[in-house]
Amino acid sequence: MAFVCPSSEKCPIFNGILQGKDFTTKLYKMQYCENETKRDNCKRWQCKSIFSKVPENLLPNAIDTIEEIGKKFGYV
Repeated sequence: MAFVCPSSEKCPIFNGILQGKDFTTKLYKMQYCENETKRDNCKRWQCKSIFSKVPENLLPNAIDTIEEIGKKFGYV
């Protein structure tokens, strides 16, 4: 069976929050959600792993560091 991120069931990016951006969603899935070796690069996965929560609108390729995200959203 192919790899799928264990957080995909509740992930808004994986489940189509980017309405009208099917190509972008597909690229995110291929790059992060369905790629076990690159999943650790996903900022959503990193936030979930470190803070046990993820900002709803955070993109997998966010520019901010995890520390910056944590401070911005009051996780640290």
